[in-house]
Amino acid sequence: MRIEDSREIRVIQRPFDIEVSLPGSKSVGLRQLAISSLAREPSVIQNLDRSSDIEAMTRALGELGVEVQRTGNSVHVDSTNFNFGSDVHLDLDMSGVSLRLLLAISALRKGSTTFGGHASLRARPNRHLLDALEQLGCTVRSNDGRLPISVSGPAVGDSVQLQTSVSSQYLSALLLVAPVFKQGLCIELIDELTSAPYVELTLNEMMQRGVSIQQDGNVLNVKPQIYSGSSIKVEGDATAATYFAALATLHNSTVRLTNLTSNTTQGDIEFLNVCERLGASVKHDPSGITVSGPAQLNSLGEICMIDMPDAAVTLMALAPYLPDKTHITGLATLRHKECDRISCPAQELQKAGITTEEGPDHITIIPSDMRPARFDTYDDHRMAMSFAVFATRTPGCSIQAPNCVEKTYSNFWTDLDRAYQ
Repeated sequence: MRIEDSREIRVIQRPFDIEVSLPGSKSVGLRQLAISSLAREPSVIQNLDRSSDIEAMTRALGELGVEVQRTGNSVHVDSTNFNFGSDVHLDLDMSGVSLRLLLAISALRKGSTTFGGHASLRARPNRHLLDALEQLGCTVRSNDGRLPISVSGPAVGDSVQLQTSVSSQYLSALLLVAPVFKQGLCIELIDELTSAPYVELTLNEMMQRGVSIQQDGNVLNVKPQIYSGSSIKVEGDATAATYFAALATLHNSTVRLTNLTSNTTQGDIEFLNVCERLGASVKHDPSGITVSGPAQLNSLGEICMIDMPDAAVTLMALAPYLPDKTHITGLATLRHKECDRISCPAQELQKAGITTEEGPDHITIIPSDMRPARFDTYDDHRMAMSFAVFATRTPGCSIQAPNCVEKTYSNFWTDLDRAYQ
């Protein structure tokens, strides 16, 4: 792979009409890899892109004794020799989802599991999940809830209280391991659940593997069950879809997403409703989704993105081109991502002459006279892809450290180039 320091983004001069096959959903793929490591029979997972997040997870599973063999975009997983005993060290690079899922899996092990990763991952909080593991009888050491972390099990409890206002990933992680606990697990949520669609996604992936969950209000109960081995084809990534839906909307163009349908449980599919509010036409059929942009963009006014936070930066990149100011709320969790996804986008938009106002969980973007800018990405793939969308309509812009898109979408720049053909 060629490492680029900077990538110039050309303005899209005329409408385009393209098809895009999206990378497999990172959220689905990582959950299915975790489930496969806990299943008693081998599994095959198809349409897994060679993104750095997926590779970090497969390497970590290999360190845990799980046999992971890749052929093209298919991965065969056999957990027969899962290492429950000896001490291991796992480096998760920048993958927050992998870290949280594997923290929960480490509670099943008698040996010590230590975790490390990239500087951006070391900055991300895990305290509430670690508190839950301690409630379950694990010994936990950390840097105030951050990496480096050490977990020694096995967990012996069968009930836990969990805070989920910082990240729903804590709940997803505990749910995924719950069926493997000898007595199952009862999880009581003691504060507000954020990013609820990601939990629904987790429950859906578990049900595909034969596991059921009972929920009564804020209490989720998972009885001891066995994950089935299976062959799973991962659908296209709905967050990746937001960049091309935004491009089509911005440029009065058309994009057909060939491996994503309206039946998805990925929360970011709701971004297509945002595009419709902006004037785009969205058509669904059994084989894909087609987005066609309007001749003139509508105002959006105020919008809450609490249920699709990963799509919020995409919207921030579109907002400067709307007729009036846009107030985006429900963003509290964005403070704890690969970068601060409220302050960092605000700073980058200001470089391009855009007026922004931010608060603890919101940002207001006011259309202004735009100018060329060199956008920093903060090693954040979503910053790079979102600001690439912005740059296709303002001449003279560039993206610094563009290779950070490898985290989730290794073919992004190739797919973006097709909009110029």
